[in-house]
Amino acid sequence: MTRKPRRRGRPPVPAASLDAFLAHLGETASVAAAAAATAGLQRSTLYQLRAHDPAFAARWDEARALGIERLEDDAMRRALEGVQKPVFYAGRQIASVQQFNDRLLQFLLKAHKPGTYDRPRTAAAALPFDLVTRVKAAEARMAARGKPLPAPPLPANAGGGRRGQR
Repeated sequence: MTRKPRRRGRPPVPAASLDAFLAHLGETASVAAAAAATAGLQRSTLYQLRAHDPAFAARWDEARALGIERLEDDAMRRALEGVQKPVFYAGRQIASVQQFNDRLLQFLLKAHKPGTYDRPRTAAAALPFDLVTRVKAAEARMAARGKPLPAPPLPANAGGGRRGQR
């Protein structure tokens, strides 16, 4: 009787579990949430499988892209339609108000039309003048008027001694 060699490592992940993981990933775009929703699958196992199986990696990318599109759709709905927020008084809900998220709308506009709604960030421009030259010119003007500028006050520790010693 010939025995099959014993395989080392983890047993293969069932295809049904991978399908369930990918379906959940397509709904949420969250690997952690999809792995938690799929009983018995660890994130590390999924990432290893993704690294070694190009077909699974392609399905993963497709599912995650679908999940991100769903998140964008929900963000757009919340920005345009708002959400109902309950209003409480004395521990009881007495009403609800429609609340809109202007910051979310601004973010979506910048994402979809960056050239229109997102100004490019530039480095701070150098000062258009030399501060030392301007101060010396001001001192000369004031001296010419007979009103020299007072000397700037010395810092508290300018005496060279230690703080608190006299």
